[in-house]
Amino acid sequence: MDSQTAAFMELSALLTGVYRIVNDPEDKQLNQSTADEYLRRLKGEFPALQKLLGAYEGLAATVPKPAIDDQLLSSLKATAEFADPEVVFVAKQIVNVWYFSQFNTASGATVDGGFYERGLVWSIIKAHPIGYSDQPFGYWTTKP
Repeated sequence: MDSQTAAFMELSALLTGVYRIVNDPEDKQLNQSTADEYLRRLKGEFPALQKLLGAYEGLAATVPKPAIDDQLLSSLKATAEFADPEVVFVAKQIVNVWYFSQFNTASGATVDGGFYERGLVWSIIKAHPIGYSDQPFGYWTTKP
């Protein structure tokens, strides 16, 4: 995994509050390909993403490396870069793409992230994506 993807995954975990993206080895491995694609799509749409990643990388470069937690999120929000409305908008789109596999452009268009079934929202609400299931046919007929 290249360093920019690693930083994007850590930043994503920080912004979404879903730390397993980077803390759980199985989830980290599963989410790496998703992160590569989300990073590619967001970089193509938002030049301000580089400013946000730079701000995060500056905070994460301290020794010892800070934990991904509310304190680090507060530190990120206090950076000069985070005062830029474009950076805040990009941060919101990072959250959107991880939860719903879609994001909004500055013009208001909605862009499909490509991984609807991997959206973080599904595990949080304890449901499978609408129209998608990895369970055998008829699983709904028996109680969990």
